[in-house]
Amino acid sequence: MTSHSASGQTPGEASSASLSISRLRIEHLWMLLPAVVVAWMGFTRSLQALDFWWHLKMGEVIFTSGGIPRVDLFSFTHAGRAFVYQNWLGEVLYYLTYRVGGFPLLIALNTVLLLLAVVPILHLCLEAIDRLRVAVVCGLGAAIMLGLYGNVRPQAYSFVLFAVFYWILWGYRDSRRDYLWALPLLMILWVNLHGAFVLGIGMMGIVLGTETVRRVVRGPRADTLAPSALAKLACILGLTVLASMANPDGYRVFAYVRQLQVDPSSQSFVTEWQVPDIKNWSGVLTFFGAFFVTLLVFFYTCCPLNLTELGLFCAFAVLGLGSLRSGIWFALITAPMLARHLVAARIPNLREEMRGRPYLGTLVRWLESRRGGGLTNVHVLNWGILLCVVLFTVILSPWVRPYLGTGRLNRPLVEKRAPVGAMDYIAEHHLRGNIFHPQMYGDYLIWRLWPQQRSFIDGRVHLYDESFVQDYILVFHDDNWESRLAKYDITYLLLPQDDELSGSMVEDARSSKNWIPLYEDKISVLFEKRP
Repeated sequence: MTSHSASGQTPGEASSASLSISRLRIEHLWMLLPAVVVAWMGFTRSLQALDFWWHLKMGEVIFTSGGIPRVDLFSFTHAGRAFVYQNWLGEVLYYLTYRVGGFPLLIALNTVLLLLAVVPILHLCLEAIDRLRVAVVCGLGAAIMLGLYGNVRPQAYSFVLFAVFYWILWGYRDSRRDYLWALPLLMILWVNLHGAFVLGIGMMGIVLGTETVRRVVRGPRADTLAPSALAKLACILGLTVLASMANPDGYRVFAYVRQLQVDPSSQSFVTEWQVPDIKNWSGVLTFFGAFFVTLLVFFYTCCPLNLTELGLFCAFAVLGLGSLRSGIWFALITAPMLARHLVAARIPNLREEMRGRPYLGTLVRWLESRRGGGLTNVHVLNWGILLCVVLFTVILSPWVRPYLGTGRLNRPLVEKRAPVGAMDYIAEHHLRGNIFHPQMYGDYLIWRLWPQQRSFIDGRVHLYDESFVQDYILVFHDDNWESRLAKYDITYLLLPQDDELSGSMVEDARSSKNWIPLYEDKISVLFEKRP
């Protein structure tokens, strides 16, 4: 006869349940740390006013029309100019996500993409060093950078694919796994999602070139790839380059990416295309911090870089020095390098340090003595910590956060500076006529009002020629701004209320007999030109 416990379980079942609960160790919580940081940073982001909304509108246009436009549809200043919508697939995915779940699901999608990007990097760190917490700290740096760059826009797709490319290539180099066949397939997706697909091809080229040199110089060794392995990598590289032509623009997509890199308007007037400045916190956070920490680790451990590491480090350091937006690629590349080189560093063992202290040592020994006795207090504490983390993540989710009564946590889903009220007024009153507005209003105007209204300028700076962008900037610094705007046949002014750049224009329009205020709230003010 089978004996049962008071709970109705056999002793074996009770023991199994207790064992499964007790398996949650502090190491598991450590491994969750980068993912938790990314999730919290991703969930608390609002949909930014600039460089997102036009992507969402283009996704709607492509999905409803069944075709990809070849010219600009959204501005009245450059309507009909040739324009490449290289991100078309990512834009359609955004629109479909919006149709299914609205703005909350868009934020959740972006957060999932950031999580998918951090997983391959963390796995590379864990493979590089047998000190779990050190590996997690290295991965945490990349996770924080992903959170900082985690605005909702097509670049998030590139974060995922860049990390996966890195994971596959380094695993192949270390003879841990062989998933090279997946790279051409992933490239077919990447080339239609975001322009950073060229980084995947560049990474493959660097690995192939440096590993070939290592094989020639060092000969057959355990840490060099065999000629057959190099030939296979070269073949996959060729197939990946061919796969990058699987864009509606074919090989011309490379010219488009090159245009973005050298576009004078973007280089001169877009902050994220500027060279990082070590005197500013933005430069330190986005590039120089990771750069000098990595160098310090390299010198401190006295462990020489192999040629492939050196090639990747130098290539992406140069890229990071070129613009603020490129610092994220350097952070992703160097995180596993930090872990690999920290193997040789003398990192103190925290538990051993605590064991040597009078009171902490007693606590450590007591906790260790409690292990192995089933469901211990330590394991209960671990589950308690995990439960708190899960609950707080749910609270920060875009389905809950907007309804909180607390200050910083209840950030709106749409960035506060977006002129939502003014757009409602324009739509409800069916206003027609050209609107002058700052660049940060252009993208949201496209989403809310197109085709009833078109933008003066928006986040697609590379669409607008340099002379036009200069003219736009001078409007805010010219006392005779009305005459400067006359050639654009402006009927309405939509200006932010608390903005230093446009403050004088708002005051001039208020005191002028040429403009009538139509709508005003805490965010923006709308003026109409007198007939």
